[in-house]
Amino acid sequence: MSSTTTSLSFSSGHGGGSTWEEALETTLMRLGEPAPGSNLGIVYASDSLVWTLDAVIARLRQHTGIERWVGCVGMGVMGVSVTEDFRGEAEEYFAIPALSVLTMRVPRDGFRLLPSMTGDEAVLSEDTNAWLKDAYPALGLVHADPRQEGLAELLGDLAEQSGYLVGGLSSAQGAMPVIGEQIEEGVTTGVLFSADLGVATSLSQGCTPIGPARAVTKVQQNLLLELDGGDALSALFDDIGSDDVEHLRQVANSLHVALPVPGSDRADYTVRNFTSIDLAKRTVGISAMPDPGDRVLFCRRDVDAAREDLRRMVGDISNRLNGPPKGGIYVSCLARGPNLFEHNEELRIIREGLGDFPVAGFFANGEIAHNRLYGYTGVLTVFS
Repeated sequence: MSSTTTSLSFSSGHGGGSTWEEALETTLMRLGEPAPGSNLGIVYASDSLVWTLDAVIARLRQHTGIERWVGCVGMGVMGVSVTEDFRGEAEEYFAIPALSVLTMRVPRDGFRLLPSMTGDEAVLSEDTNAWLKDAYPALGLVHADPRQEGLAELLGDLAEQSGYLVGGLSSAQGAMPVIGEQIEEGVTTGVLFSADLGVATSLSQGCTPIGPARAVTKVQQNLLLELDGGDALSALFDDIGSDDVEHLRQVANSLHVALPVPGSDRADYTVRNFTSIDLAKRTVGISAMPDPGDRVLFCRRDVDAAREDLRRMVGDISNRLNGPPKGGIYVSCLARGPNLFEHNEELRIIREGLGDFPVAGFFANGEIAHNRLYGYTGVLTVFS
């Protein structure tokens, strides 16, 4: 395989404005001229640009000469630009037309585009399957419509076939398309990168456990009836340190449930929302359907712990890089950003630990890491 014969190169641009034309003009100004031979682009567009995505992609192709683009829409986008005139400029954009773009020069054998996939099985082309014989374990940057049926199973199957996945689910107040060979709703698509491109990735949690992991001993679909043989509400009261209903109401918005990842060698868990708390029946409803014997733990969204874990993640990636960062992609949960951190704080922490390098990112309706969907997390992927 000849994927190391062409050096990696990245450029990034981001911008917002009152119209899509203004947002694009500012983005292209910060992007500058991509490196000669750039052959792949990643674009994240604010959800107000859903109906102009065709025009946006056409202009990006014209400006950069890059035909292949992947990405999605988000209710927020973010980026870091490092061109000579805009070194270290970092910004998050919400509630306005905005774009974040990353252009890449990748060896010809260093990547393969994924097709648009639906259902619960990943069907790859013969060419991609042949490529994976040498490229496995690949890293897949994946974007998906969160309304797609069978999505969790599809991601598991794709990871089994290709390697390790990162990415996120599009987020919007209306249509939530993803960008691949076409701009489509209801699909999963993206790009696979060869294992020898020098990629490091890690995940940061935004919630902190407040009690022990407990066995689900009685459950009815998504309703936790009993944990460790006692009613679910009593377990929740134990963990928040009070059985006062008024106190529960005060902290309810920050409470979530975590599902530990079986076999993980670290504190890895997927976070899900509460859907109900029934004081009379003493049950807790969650946005998942665990089986008897599964384990759950209650957790709280905690900005101080989230900051600490984000710094841990950045340090973890720094220790695993082969050299200075050349480019990166950051996917953060919608519930993070301004709902948890100060403005631009996540990008600031990343830059403090890794320096200034081209970054594109967005705020997702769910984050993808390894082979599953997460919530309230940040997923950083860095090429070196």
